[in-house]
Amino acid sequence: LAQALPSAGTLVPPKTRRGPSFVLEMKFAVVVGIAALVTNAFALKQDPCAGCDESLSLSYQACARDHGDPCVELNGAGIVGKGPGTKKDVGCCMKKEKHARCLNCKSMDCQYATCNVNKKYYTERTLTKKADRDHDKAMKAAGWGA
Repeated sequence: LAQALPSAGTLVPPKTRRGPSFVLEMKFAVVVGIAALVTNAFALKQDPCAGCDESLSLSYQACARDHGDPCVELNGAGIVGKGPGTKKDVGCCMKKEKHARCLNCKSMDCQYATCNVNKKYYTERTLTKKADRDHDKAMKAAGWGA
């Protein structure tokens, strides 16, 4: 009887039934999982030009006003150094990088509708030449200028 019972220090694996159908089910599950991962990897492409709007330009300007270059790294004493350190403001640094990416996107050639670009990014409030001429005429009519 002492030989039939395991000792207190040994572990006995549970009895399981694993037949050929279980092995096939596991192989099928692995193949389906890999196929799903590959499909998602190809389907999910991020648009680097998304979010290039006036709200980004305003938040970038606020960051530039408050921090100057928020991506510069500071040492332990809070002084800009040459070695590694902590960024002035990580969130503002990300806005600065996104702003630079949006300026690059703005200059992209999308002749065949291959990209989604805001061509007026950072110039949405720029006056046109016609508006400038109209403004000049109104100023002269009001007695301003020569």
